[in-house]
Amino acid sequence: MVYVLFMLRTQIYLPSEHLRELKTIAWTKKTTISQVLREMISEKIEDKETHKAKKGKKNTGQWLLSLANEAEGLGFKGPKDLSSNVDKYLYGGK
Repeated sequence: MVYVLFMLRTQIYLPSEHLRELKTIAWTKKTTISQVLREMISEKIEDKETHKAKKGKKNTGQWLLSLANEAEGLGFKGPKDLSSNVDKYLYGGK
């Protein structure tokens, strides 16, 4: 894992059970509590970003379909001759 050259120092308050668990993890991995916390935070952020990307990311077709479904749910209806007169509706053609 790569970190920026400069890290900021911070202070947190933990319940004794959490600190005891962190010490055990750090001792098992032969690293520091700070490193364990950085790894846990990084994993949590990555999981959140991955979940957000999977949940919220839509391609254009999915977005248009969801927009059409939402409009339909609100009672909007398009013109019945849209497919045969698409240029007329898009560009105001004859």
